Amino acid sequence: MAKFKIRKEILWTLLIVVLIAAVIIPIIIVYAEAEQDLGNRIACFPLMEIENDEKLDSAFCQSKGCIYDDAGENVKCYLPLDGSKSYGYQHNSTIYAGDGTYIEHQLQRRQDTPSLYGGDYEKVKFKVTFYGDKMLRFSFYQDGSSIENNQPPVGLNLPIPTAPSDTSDYIVKISDNIEGGPFDFAIRRRSTDQIILDTKLGGLTIAKQFLMITFALPSEHLYGIGENTHDSFAHNMNYKMHPIFARDQPPGDGEMNLYGSHPFYMVSEDDGSSHGVFLFNSHAIDVTTLPYPGLTYRTIGGGLDFFVFLGPKPEDVVKQYTGVIGRTMMPAYWSLGFQICRYGYTGTDEIREVVERTRNAGIPQDVQYADIDHMDNQADFTLGPTFLDLPDFVREQAVGGLRFIPILDPAINTEKTNMDYPPHTNAMLAGAYITWFNDTLQPNSDCSASPGDCQPLDNVMLGYVWPDGRTAFPDFFKNETHVWWKKEMKTFHDLLPYDGIWIDMNEPAAFDTNKEKPFNYPPEKHPWNLICPVNEWDDPPYITLSASRSDTKRLSDKTICMVGRQGQNDEYLHYAVHNLYGWSQTKPTFEGLQGATGKRGVVITRSTFPSSGKHAGHWLGDNTARWKDLHSSIIGSLEFNLFGIPYIGADICGFFGNSTEELCERWMELGAFYPFSRNHNTIGMAPQDPAIWPSVASASRTALNIRYRLLPYLYTLFYHSHTTGSTVVRPLYHEYPTDVRAKSIDGQFLWGPALLISPVLTPETTQLGAYLPADTWYDYHTGKKEETSGTDVTWNTPLDKINLHVRGGYILPQQLEALNTKLSRQNNFTMIVALNSDKTAAGDLFWDDGETIDTISTNKYHYIRFSYTETIVNGVAIEGVLNMQVQVNTSSSNGLENLKMDSALIYGLEKSPKSINGGIFDYNADTKVANLFNLARPMTSNWDIVLIF
Repeated sequence: MAKFKIRKEILWTLLIVVLIAAVIIPIIIVYAEAEQDLGNRIACFPLMEIENDEKLDSAFCQSKGCIYDDAGENVKCYLPLDGSKSYGYQHNSTIYAGDGTYIEHQLQRRQDTPSLYGGDYEKVKFKVTFYGDKMLRFSFYQDGSSIENNQPPVGLNLPIPTAPSDTSDYIVKISDNIEGGPFDFAIRRRSTDQIILDTKLGGLTIAKQFLMITFALPSEHLYGIGENTHDSFAHNMNYKMHPIFARDQPPGDGEMNLYGSHPFYMVSEDDGSSHGVFLFNSHAIDVTTLPYPGLTYRTIGGGLDFFVFLGPKPEDVVKQYTGVIGRTMMPAYWSLGFQICRYGYTGTDEIREVVERTRNAGIPQDVQYADIDHMDNQADFTLGPTFLDLPDFVREQAVGGLRFIPILDPAINTEKTNMDYPPHTNAMLAGAYITWFNDTLQPNSDCSASPGDCQPLDNVMLGYVWPDGRTAFPDFFKNETHVWWKKEMKTFHDLLPYDGIWIDMNEPAAFDTNKEKPFNYPPEKHPWNLICPVNEWDDPPYITLSASRSDTKRLSDKTICMVGRQGQNDEYLHYAVHNLYGWSQTKPTFEGLQGATGKRGVVITRSTFPSSGKHAGHWLGDNTARWKDLHSSIIGSLEFNLFGIPYIGADICGFFGNSTEELCERWMELGAFYPFSRNHNTIGMAPQDPAIWPSVASASRTALNIRYRLLPYLYTLFYHSHTTGSTVVRPLYHEYPTDVRAKSIDGQFLWGPALLISPVLTPETTQLGAYLPADTWYDYHTGKKEETSGTDVTWNTPLDKINLHVRGGYILPQQLEALNTKLSRQNNFTMIVALNSDKTAAGDLFWDDGETIDTISTNKYHYIRFSYTETIVNGVAIEGVLNMQVQVNTSSSNGLENLKMDSALIYGLEKSPKSINGGIFDYNADTKVANLFNLARPMTSNWDIVLIF
């Protein structure tokens, strides 16, 4: 009877709701008729819109207090356009900090605000925290909670809150804080009164599992937001939704969520100023662009906790952002060399063949990889039968300077039967694995009773990946897991003396979760898989675009269940920290690498989160051998430089599919200028290492020799990135922020401020249309000055050439190339001196031994500045001075003391010198290039080279 009474009460309640709705709906129709779409619509049910769900009709839309427009092309069902006046929150009270470091508002949910997905919080706090004149933070969180309770367990380098001065870069405007008045706020740039962001468009929602906010933006020049596939570096603002949720998803077509999570964007304002905004949240997020222009964020947990960086220069924004999340690691010098890998090597002998044909073709190579095929049935920390001689090969090649990097996946085989497998045994003893939330949610442990979804290993969550048994997933939020992982890395290094580590599948990936069986499950076994129970975390009210696009429509598609328990004290649900899995694995891997090798090394990781760059680089995932992906690799590289991970590159010539000879040749030319330069493809495809085709070998040799010559410049760019947070690869607009044309360029890019790379990105193209910003530019190959700039140009670009241009005003240190960096670092230096219109140039060089840990903090390095100036008398140059000044001079040996500055090319020299003080010169009157050689200047003490005209 009691149950019947409860149901009866529910029925009466539903009847009342229906009756009320019947009265209210006509009022809503009269009050809020569909208006013209001005690019500011906030969709009430965006996933239903994307899927063209027939349930999304006028009645359903209006029953939720939304407006329906059957003629809407992009958004049919949307929130009232008057924003917070009828949806969102209103003021209750305001608190100001006595020292001016923060403002806090108590907000109350408006009574007429519909609940889109349930669980809305009635009382919310809004807090603005000031960090001086160029940075601030604003946060929304449930009343009674705190900012800290909602933020990811990722350490940030936050300065002490400081009240802004009267001349700060920003002004915060909060709507009139009259009790009961509608709430919205805006941030403006003080110098221009331009909005940075404004919440006037409405949509603010704070609920248990659904949070939403919309910003009006100052410009359509929006960059960042990842990790996604983007067709252009500057975003398409026409209602494009970008899902952010780490997933085992290769790059493809459309706005797909890939391996990492980076809720950071930059906007270039109309006057050339830039700002950045970072949402500090590790839950699944959907970000939608609005043509207005604007952005709508939707997330399923955590807080709306934003940091705003005011720049104003584009590089300033990246420096400010990385100052908070952490600067990039300093890569080992050898890791800037060319690298080769493939999935599908049959044994050590095949790897040897690749290395030998590369060397015989005269192509530089510093690193050779082994993918999972080097393991015994894909089990970490093992060697397969045809790779038992791999350690001997690695030691043999190390003598000549070749380094070796193996792959490690996080998933550990729990059922390995053909050998004793200590990694799993030790992990169980350490309690290193992710476990189920509780017994109620864990499927049956008895496989005889539930053979299709049993979970037989205590409370450990099991899935299936590459190994031939059920796999467990280490919980890298536990200290015990760190200790276990590092010990396994050290033991493996004792067997196989690797130099770096490549970590993959760390979203984490689990194959075909919630389906009958994984695609690679042994056919002779009874079907089995990880089946996540239906629950509020795997099946939230707002499932996100990532889940909506998946086969199972669940967050756990292709990964583990959201009800996994993680943390030192089981304090985290996987639901909240899924996007941090790769991040959490990266630091112990980096520390384990350095502990095992005693050297700096390098870690490459697939899944990333803000601050991953402190410990690792990234590659852009399993791309495809097609021209579109060649172009996309530039976009991805530019984005990850914004994200603070400048050690970035794509699989050269493509991972999936067979590359054509022409595509691979063009890709090797471009890939020679990725910071992380690696040729890599998959099993079952034709080999594509560069020596396979004679034409590709020739073009690769040319492009890579230039790369190796420029490695001192590239290494110095990484020094600046490591110490100041600047980008290594950067878009043109970073150097030309007021150039509107430069803001849309993503087929060209810069190394630092001084080297412009303009590759061919389309088939059968030898006449390249490109853009040259207004400045002084010289052809790298000839030294000749470009006649025009600030306009579109066309360059003859035969198949074996990539266009390179040096910017006037800069000096690029170089070193004579060799087959690897062990050899090239023994060669003398040269330099390019590219004069600007004032006939000056400057540059610098960072140099250490290339592999010792923490040389910068221990002062074991050289830092050198170069300059060139001319003395002008009566408008005529009578003398030019090329100067080197050693700014930091270490007493430790790093090889520089044995090297000389042997030669220099001066581009843009208007007339030939009559003499120089030491050395020989020649001068080309056609190109206006002076070649100074036999200089024999030391690299560890100051000197001048004087040119007399």
